[in-house]
Amino acid sequence: MTIRVHHPDHLVWRKIGDIPMGWMRDHIDATELEGQLSFHEGGDEKTMQLMEMRLNPQTLIAPHAHDEDEIFYVAEGSLHWQDKSLAAGGSIYIPAGVTYSFRTGEAPARLLNFRARVDHSFRPAPLDGD
Repeated sequence: MTIRVHHPDHLVWRKIGDIPMGWMRDHIDATELEGQLSFHEGGDEKTMQLMEMRLNPQTLIAPHAHDEDEIFYVAEGSLHWQDKSLAAGGSIYIPAGVTYSFRTGEAPARLLNFRARVDHSFRPAPLDGD
């Protein structure tokens, strides 16, 4: 096993809206498409995945679920869902299969997303009438 170091100035940032996503695009809010992401660690079937997101104020992450457990760490800004909010320095654990949604606050947000292994799954919440 090799130790890998990821310097911030060497990360490759992509605008979320520029990433090919096929059918998923119909289930992602336009405000999220304006954000950026970078993988510190892409992960595989046995190794962890770490993604960083930079989101604008009032970005909506539409309701969806994933196949793997995940942890969001709020490095900057804040997250808001239902009647709850989470400021910088806080984290939220989301079990696999649990549908969630949140909105960033009045300031830009920087989030770290940890998963135990690679997971590019995306399970949108059913639309009303589905």
